[in-house]
Amino acid sequence: MDTSTIPTKNNLIRLQGKIKLSEQGHDLLEKKKFILSLEKSKYEDKKKVLQEQLKELISKAYEHLINACIDIGIDELINISEEISLDNGVNIKYKTVMGVEIPSIVFDEHELELQYGLYGTTIAVDETIIAFNEVKKKLVELSELENTIFRLDKAINKVSTRSNALKDIIIPNDKKIEHEIKNILEEREREEFSRLKVIKNKK
Repeated sequence: MDTSTIPTKNNLIRLQGKIKLSEQGHDLLEKKKFILSLEKSKYEDKKKVLQEQLKELISKAYEHLINACIDIGIDELINISEEISLDNGVNIKYKTVMGVEIPSIVFDEHELELQYGLYGTTIAVDETIIAFNEVKKKLVELSELENTIFRLDKAINKVSTRSNALKDIIIPNDKKIEHEIKNILEEREREEFSRLKVIKNKK
């Protein structure tokens, strides 16, 4: 049996303390949501800039690719691409912003090495490889930003749910119980006052 709603002065004091803590908690959650929203907005602005840069880089990379295909043919270009080793130097670390883990991608960039013979190739091949390497770096940056925005958005939704639950359900419900307990205690006081008055008059 829940005894916390029994109309006693101790329960009223405890309930008032709980309401005060809930209101403070709601204020803190709203502040946290505001800060997280600012962070999310900052990363979204960065993402827009990066997407424009990436769009331009991809366009230039394909121009170089077309020129390379014209110069040496697509089959030879495929052969050259298969000789280039994969660069797996990507590590993920995390930093915390208001309790949210934000990914930070560390890209160990290696200097491009010539892994194909100069005979039968043109400068367009070199330009293609360099251009797509730049595209790769920007894609790594973009993936970091998109993951960060996703995590922040998830955290904001979680904080909003908790904040709304306090504001719309928990605090109003506790205030309703507080009001009911107050009314009962006041009615008891009035009854007690009337009883004492009757006893005094009889004496």
